[in-house]
Amino acid sequence: MDYKRAESFRHILLEEVDVEFTCMIEQVAITTTCKIVDISPSGISFFTLKEIPESSMLDKMDFSFVLYKKTIQSEGVIRWKKYFAEGLRYGVELEQSERLETLIIEELKLRRKQEVLNNKKK
Repeated sequence: MDYKRAESFRHILLEEVDVEFTCMIEQVAITTTCKIVDISPSGISFFTLKEIPESSMLDKMDFSFVLYKKTIQSEGVIRWKKYFAEGLRYGVELEQSERLETLIIEELKLRRKQEVLNNKKK
């Protein structure tokens, strides 16, 4: 599995963001919470301790996360995985939607602005 997002804009998160996703494993819906590593308007990568079965990775999954204040919900498909000693990292291509991409960018801007203000207070 080898996949690279074609866009140049990718934001590495300084503070962890939880992402909740639901996938089907043996015809049972399983919901799991993991940590987003980086995000772009069209995809995310996340880190988890548990491996997702290959059969489940072929299906669309429901993802939900909050970057700043608004809950972002989207369907997505896992495009790659990478093994680490501590767990696994997965790359997800989110549904293509101008509304979704705009929401992600707006929330990232607000989040980054808050991070800068918090650093100035320290």
